[in-house]
Amino acid sequence: MSLLAAIILISLILCAIAIPFFIRSFLWQSILKKIYAGQYDKAIQQMNAPLYTFLFSEYEKNYNILRTYISKQDTNEITKQVEFMLSQNLNNLQAYQVASMTYFYFLDSQNVELSKKLLEIIERKGNEDEITYDRMLYRILIEKKSEDISFVNELLSKHPDNQQQGILQYLLGLQYQYLSDVKQANYYLNKAKKNLKGTPYHKKVKESMV
Repeated sequence: MSLLAAIILISLILCAIAIPFFIRSFLWQSILKKIYAGQYDKAIQQMNAPLYTFLFSEYEKNYNILRTYISKQDTNEITKQVEFMLSQNLNNLQAYQVASMTYFYFLDSQNVELSKKLLEIIERKGNEDEITYDRMLYRILIEKKSEDISFVNELLSKHPDNQQQGILQYLLGLQYQYLSDVKQANYYLNKAKKNLKGTPYHKKVKESMV
């Protein structure tokens, strides 16, 4: 093969690699614009179109549809999409990605069955700190136990960020409520309310106060 032919062949190979990448990038940017504009149904319709299906794997498509439902805050569709994805033949990493993205959502919505299933997936793939933290959340938010007060206080001393402190104070407040200690519960919930002002949890904290 001559040098010129070799150069042409290499150029064709590089083009064959680059063109799908640029099309994928352009297509994804188009979908993101729709999501940012609140055009969720149009974004999902585009993800179900033949071109997207050709350029992205089945898992990528379903995962991005799930992300879109989360942006839309559509509880019913989020639940259905997660159940559908977990019924597929996902590898451990894919299942972990789904679980870690949606675990807190189902804890918050008090979906016991999915919270338990997602925690089991996280326990298979997550790191030790993540597993410890997620088990603690399950005990407090789902099982309504109060055995993690010392652990949450320890975490509280390590997190100077106001929002993170607010979440931990909320978890302390809930545990004191389970112990029927109204004074301590309201002490921590008042602190949480202040630190979580302007976040979705502010309303939840107010509703939890006795």
